[in-house]
Amino acid sequence: MTTEIRLPPLPRPVPALACDPGAISSCGADLLAASAQVDDLGTFVAGPARLGDWSGDAATAYHRAIAPTGRRADAMSLALRGVAHRVEEHSAEMQRLLDRRAGLEDRHQHLAQQIAHLRAEVATTTEEGAAELQADCDRVTGQVQAYETDLDTWASDLATEESEMSQAFTRVLDADDVERLYGGVADPADDALRDKPAAGASPTDVHDWWVALTPAQRRAVIAASPGSIGNLDGIPAAARHAANTVSLGRDLADYAHTDAAGVLTDDERTWYENARAADDARREIEGRHDPVTGEPIVAQVYIYDPAAFGGDGAVAISAGDLDTADNVAVVVPGLGTDGESAPYQADRAATLYESTRVLDPTASNASMFWIGYDAPDNAPWDEGVDGAGVVAETMATAGGERLADTIDGLRASRADDPAHLTAIGHSYGSTTTGHGAHDEGLAVDDIVFVGSPGVGGDTDHAGDTGIDPDHVWAGSNSRDPVADLGNHGWVHGETVLGAGLGDDPAEDDFGANRFQAESETRGGLFSFGDHSKYFDHDTESLYNISHIVNGDYDAVQHAEHIHDPFLGGPHDPEYDRDPTSPTTSTLTP
Repeated sequence: MTTEIRLPPLPRPVPALACDPGAISSCGADLLAASAQVDDLGTFVAGPARLGDWSGDAATAYHRAIAPTGRRADAMSLALRGVAHRVEEHSAEMQRLLDRRAGLEDRHQHLAQQIAHLRAEVATTTEEGAAELQADCDRVTGQVQAYETDLDTWASDLATEESEMSQAFTRVLDADDVERLYGGVADPADDALRDKPAAGASPTDVHDWWVALTPAQRRAVIAASPGSIGNLDGIPAAARHAANTVSLGRDLADYAHTDAAGVLTDDERTWYENARAADDARREIEGRHDPVTGEPIVAQVYIYDPAAFGGDGAVAISAGDLDTADNVAVVVPGLGTDGESAPYQADRAATLYESTRVLDPTASNASMFWIGYDAPDNAPWDEGVDGAGVVAETMATAGGERLADTIDGLRASRADDPAHLTAIGHSYGSTTTGHGAHDEGLAVDDIVFVGSPGVGGDTDHAGDTGIDPDHVWAGSNSRDPVADLGNHGWVHGETVLGAGLGDDPAEDDFGANRFQAESETRGGLFSFGDHSKYFDHDTESLYNISHIVNGDYDAVQHAEHIHDPFLGGPHDPEYDRDPTSPTTSTLTP
């Protein structure tokens, strides 16, 4: 007797889908930047272009003539903004569709393997085993039917998404469509900006204002007035990033156009170079991958002002999400820092991010480089007064105040979900960080000074920072000549006549926790190259900084302090120790 076995049908393959959600998102960002440019025209027509002290028939005719231009600009800005937001939604939806397609591909492959196995079983099954084999076939048939249903749903959702995206563009193909849909429509940003807290408001007040806005108002403010919130403390990092991305895209387009026209001024050329450096820094971070997940590292532009500090520029970009990370590090650089150095600082921030993830894959992290103050950006003989700032505290004092404002903003935007927050001052940035702590009460959990020439004339002990000395850390390479500039001993004459930057935080009298920070490639007696190795992968310094950032204090490798006997010069016990190379760049089993 022959037993018939009903085999399950072969499932249909998943159609190909070629798209790049990242490129779609970039297109949306470009459209949003364009909308901001057009919005600027509308603002100009409504403001500076209207000459209030001009009257008469000619003035009336002039104002009547420009009014339609302003109305059209406002309408076009709203239209571009609407399409830009729809493109961003399209990017997110296409990523979801790609993810769903990957799941369907896995199911198709698994089903094909099961069916192949069942076909092989049919050839060898006995009459006694036929019932059990048919049950297996029926089970797989049910799975194929469920797969086919989900495949149809996926294809339908894809077609719907593509159709709706196409309609979003076709609705505003010509000026008449734009005028019909958006002419005279109030900008949601207007009321929101009218209620914005006045200058000098606390980050908490700013945060409360922002969270009270509707999603539509927030999107409108980001598009219409990105400069009003991009650098405003208390605004969440994701919103600041969105606003600063609009500002950056607009600036790059404006300066490129002006440059091509041959009318770029010297100041504008400097700002253009700073803008391009900020863009390169963002791309440097986005081009790196999380060592745990393999996904691209998230970059957030937290500060962007290419014209700040007389053209030196201000920029701060994080590797990782500042709004959600368990551990947040803010790296304050020093000598040689300006807007054009952003790509170099981005490499350091990304390296620190990678190291913290390697050493604790269970924690989420964000590492931000902070060029948020006017640092001495070159040697005194190259930069005159600005460069000479490296031998005095003036720029560090002002920078410390700005740093404290940034930290307060990070805290206010995460009041209900605080991160473990660490400030890391390198070189003259340690002086700035010291002033932020001593003068302003830096609201951080840990402070790390590396390669420090001194942490401020009024900070004679770790306790003077306002932070528990158990959470004040110092790393000093014994060959680093900059780290040897701090005051040693008990005299504290480090700021006589305005010169000097304070005490060496790696000395025993200071009372900080010194950690190992030597390099296997260290130089001879003194080497300026060793001043720039603190954030290199697979170094003692980065290994220990990363454990501090993660709050893994027991894993920190402590070092003996520098001490200055009554007779003779300072002695560094680390000088004769053989350096090690702990792993920070790759995950270990």
